[in-house]
Amino acid sequence: MSKTTLLYKDVAPGAALDATVTAPTAQDRSALAQLPSGTVEEPAATGELNQWGMDGAFVLASEISPAFWSEAMSGADGSFAAGSEPQITITFSKQYSSVGISFRFDSATGGYCSALNIKWYQGSTLKADQDFTPDAVEYFCQKRVESYNKLILTFKKTNLPYRYAKIDHVIFGVHRSFGMSELRKASAVNEIDLSSTKLPGSKLSWTLDSQDDIEFMFQLKQPVEVRNNDTLVGVYYIDSYKRTSSRVYPIECCDAIGVLNDMPFAGGVYSGKSAKALIAELAAPFEVEFDADVTDMNVTGILKAGSRRAAIQQLLFVWGYCVSTDGRAELRVFSPGTEEVTVPLERTFLGASVSTAAIVTEVQVTAHTFAVAENGRVEVNGVKYADTKAVYSVKNPNVTATDKQKVVKITDATLVSPAVAQTVAQRLYDYHQRRNTGKAKVVFAGEHLGDRVSLPDNCGGRTVGNLEKMEIKLSNTVVYTAGVKGV
Repeated sequence: MSKTTLLYKDVAPGAALDATVTAPTAQDRSALAQLPSGTVEEPAATGELNQWGMDGAFVLASEISPAFWSEAMSGADGSFAAGSEPQITITFSKQYSSVGISFRFDSATGGYCSALNIKWYQGSTLKADQDFTPDAVEYFCQKRVESYNKLILTFKKTNLPYRYAKIDHVIFGVHRSFGMSELRKASAVNEIDLSSTKLPGSKLSWTLDSQDDIEFMFQLKQPVEVRNNDTLVGVYYIDSYKRTSSRVYPIECCDAIGVLNDMPFAGGVYSGKSAKALIAELAAPFEVEFDADVTDMNVTGILKAGSRRAAIQQLLFVWGYCVSTDGRAELRVFSPGTEEVTVPLERTFLGASVSTAAIVTEVQVTAHTFAVAENGRVEVNGVKYADTKAVYSVKNPNVTATDKQKVVKITDATLVSPAVAQTVAQRLYDYHQRRNTGKAKVVFAGEHLGDRVSLPDNCGGRTVGNLEKMEIKLSNTVVYTAGVKGV
């Protein structure tokens, strides 16, 4: 049976990357920097009481690098001697808020710390001080604390005697999974522009009706992962929320592209800059994934001050590729697919349609050449540049006397230089020859934006083109309305 879940990472956004971990009580083999991001442990032979498996799965302790193992070993009752309790200090350069702290202890063997203390500080001011008694390898220490920049974690006892305190992962918050029984409604719109004249972001809307009596601390940019069975539909980030009753929260999310829209970019001047390197810089802190057929190019021109999202769109337009975030946490750079996949009738609903846009008679793209000039009208980082412009065009040879003139003009693509302008204009012209837009309601089967699909139309035929839009209705059976751009 199909199952859809939302994994909401109720964490302090950015805290994991900002965390600095120190622990004088840790064994030398501990890799403390791994603690905020987590690590996967192997069962290891450490000399602890009754902790040696005979199944061949255990490795020597010297062969692994755990996130944190304590130097001290607990006693006969599992307690650490007074004054020698293992302790970890985590500091941040900024202040964060969270609903608590989660631990994944020794996941390899099932061991955990059964008593610990957490202190939250804002500078030298103690904000909160609380003891906890974990009863599982993964445990959430619930305590809402706002605006802290230091944590002191003290481990007092292990669940079994003569054991080291072992921690695989510390999360500044908690991961919560919601099934459809806790969602009043949930829908997503994933979208791209195959011409890259725009850079649309994808969005998720959902209303949580929580079964648990928990006061959620929804914070901007907290991630939400949507999965259908084992397939990742998309990763989205909290953009806004309301609380309409004690347990009901309508929530709006955007994807990484939407987050980048809120991140300022000061502008830049480039001469032979690698497009791959530039998009990686612009997309930070998000990672960029390149399809195997994506080739690099040298970029020359100017990016004006604005948002990182706007700068990426300018780069994509001259480069000739698309970016999407559906089905992944990274930004994917790719060319629209060419291998056709037929969507069978049994996966579609009645009401498929196709619409045809008016003919484009000409495409015009303005190329830019910049030179430093005191009276220049373009200013980047305090330097003025003169902008010499030239228009490159492609005309439709099949225009008839009855066709209305429809000229597509691109005048503000400031990375389009004369060396590439004609190629860019031809690419844009080819896109506008895709005049048919097919729409059909389809049962989701792992399709991605940009895939080349064949959809049934309303006349017994089919529309073949690339997916530009997926309007997704989330339920245990995921259904989406496909928007396909084809010839």
